[in-house]
Amino acid sequence: MVQNLTQELAKFEGRSPEQVREDIARQFLDITKLRAASAELIDDSIPLSAGIALFESAKRLVTASAASTLLRQGNFGRNMPKRAINHAKHVRLGHTLQGSYIIPIINEVRVPDVYTLDEGLDRQPSLDLQVEEARFDRRVTTTMAHALEVLEEIAVTRDSAPSPAEVHDAVAEGVSRELCDAVFQVLSTGQVDSYDIDFQWAPAATPPRLLTGRVDFPKESARVVAEIAGTLKSSERVEEQVIYGIITNCAAPLHEGNGRVTIQAAIGGRARTVRFDLDWQSFALASRYMAERRPVFVRGVLHMPSGRQATMDVSAFGPDPSTMTLDEALEGADMDVVQSALPPSRDGSAES
Repeated sequence: MVQNLTQELAKFEGRSPEQVREDIARQFLDITKLRAASAELIDDSIPLSAGIALFESAKRLVTASAASTLLRQGNFGRNMPKRAINHAKHVRLGHTLQGSYIIPIINEVRVPDVYTLDEGLDRQPSLDLQVEEARFDRRVTTTMAHALEVLEEIAVTRDSAPSPAEVHDAVAEGVSRELCDAVFQVLSTGQVDSYDIDFQWAPAATPPRLLTGRVDFPKESARVVAEIAGTLKSSERVEEQVIYGIITNCAAPLHEGNGRVTIQAAIGGRARTVRFDLDWQSFALASRYMAERRPVFVRGVLHMPSGRQATMDVSAFGPDPSTMTLDEALEGADMDVVQSALPPSRDGSAES
């Protein structure tokens, strides 16, 4: 019966039965396919050193992406967050696939896009730590996809190597020395013509926002990737924290040039309340997200003084990028992420 069903669906959708069966099997799974290709050296098997580099790269990509999901930092070194290290320990690898040499990284995704409204519109939503923990896998994969997309843009797509300022800007998007090393490790074996990463998002969950489905690093990009890693290793350590949560209050104080937002976020395994200021455009979006019970992300410098209200100096704010709403998925996603959500300066213009 299943075979007949997949064959009928394949005919209806104009695809092969194998593709339909794969989609059914991965309904609640995000699968990241790491592919090493070489016209002469790689087919269904791979040279030992290149294979070891590919498997080690998988671990480094996951760990670096988990770290950047928590902190935006150019070089983690020995300060790799413990949660990032522990996250890599429970990520699964699938059997290698045909098509040069492919390793699938598998993450389970079973989380809602928004918090439910059964609490009533007149009541504040309450953060669910179990739900937030379950979202972490998808958030890590989203960080990986976006960071690799940015790395591809500055290391492959451009005609010239990026400037130090452009490399520094890439850190805010999740690029780190460790992520660069994971890519360079495969390309530097001399046995791989290209290293590409393909992201297949779980069909049963709405996909992340505004992401490419594939990145490709040819062997010629190894030098630039290594130079970017070197720049990040020697750069001044600037650390920004990324928190995810739900908005519990939006207030517009009189005679102030910005709006004040309060969120509940999972920080260090505990629900914490954090307050921050936004410009009016960002504040309007925050008010909308609060009404929608929608998870958001905030990036910036977090201040958590003992016994006092936690606050954040915000450099970026927007909806949680790890998922779209159904309406956005149908409409192709709007462009309302605010990458510079700082309060306005005294002259009324936005600070940079």
